[in-house]
Amino acid sequence: MLLLERLIHPDVKLSQGQGDVARWLLAHRSEVADVTVKQIAQATYTSPATVVRLAKALGYEGFEDMRQELVAEDRYLNQHFVGVDANQPFSSEDSTATVAAKVASLARETVADTLALMDSDELAHAAELIDQAETVHMAAVSFPVLYAEDFQMKLRRLGRRVELISTVGEPRFAENLVRQNDCAIVISYSGTTPDTLALARMYQRCGIPVIALTSMGSNPLREMADVVLTLTTRERLYSKVAGFTSELSIKLVLDTLYGCLYVRHADAFAQAKEQVSRHAEPGRTSDSAILREAGDA
Repeated sequence: MLLLERLIHPDVKLSQGQGDVARWLLAHRSEVADVTVKQIAQATYTSPATVVRLAKALGYEGFEDMRQELVAEDRYLNQHFVGVDANQPFSSEDSTATVAAKVASLARETVADTLALMDSDELAHAAELIDQAETVHMAAVSFPVLYAEDFQMKLRRLGRRVELISTVGEPRFAENLVRQNDCAIVISYSGTTPDTLALARMYQRCGIPVIALTSMGSNPLREMADVVLTLTTRERLYSKVAGFTSELSIKLVLDTLYGCLYVRHADAFAQAKEQVSRHAEPGRTSDSAILREAGDA
């Protein structure tokens, strides 16, 4: 859940003064970066201690930590997706050409949005964990499974072992496959899906690092992960037309992870992948110069 949402619907009991501060922060969030705790206290007829206590009640070390997250969330929500609604992009009056244009717009905005959320240090850390792992374990349910399978196939072509768990009830059996030098990738847009959380907890019990792909804001999966790669966070859980943005964001993050891993051993991977492909799919040819490999007749 985003901090902005928690200020509207707190998940902890707030005092009247803390509630007044929360409402002021929401109404003046564009100003939060430039005001002091004392100024907020004066504007809300409270005290600096009340402002700090609000931050601590919401789980922050102090007001400065909360301020930084609030400013970042407000900036994020006010960039990209200006011309198209991620949840309800279409109307009954849209022509075929308009639908196509809106789908393309969603894709462009998702690419820009996902790129803006990528953290180079977290990506590098995740790539290192995958590179050093004997087996990569992946957990996902529903549509994210499709993108996990795609990532699994890509890594297998590089000679990497990948185990994908997507079936309810499998955690109790999957634990037997986990070894000390493995790592896990857990995908959940909401970060609250019970089946994926059960797998994440199992990976924790086994003592292997967990890489989470999830939405921004606080959620159980984010809190238990060793590395978090944030997905574009624009869709509601139930009222969206489809997961256009979240699903594409998952694929973009996984493709970026694959690229980060690939460049660590680019020469060896390039040679190995071509050899595997030629062995697994012999005799493939094309009359197109674009498709045909250099040196092939």
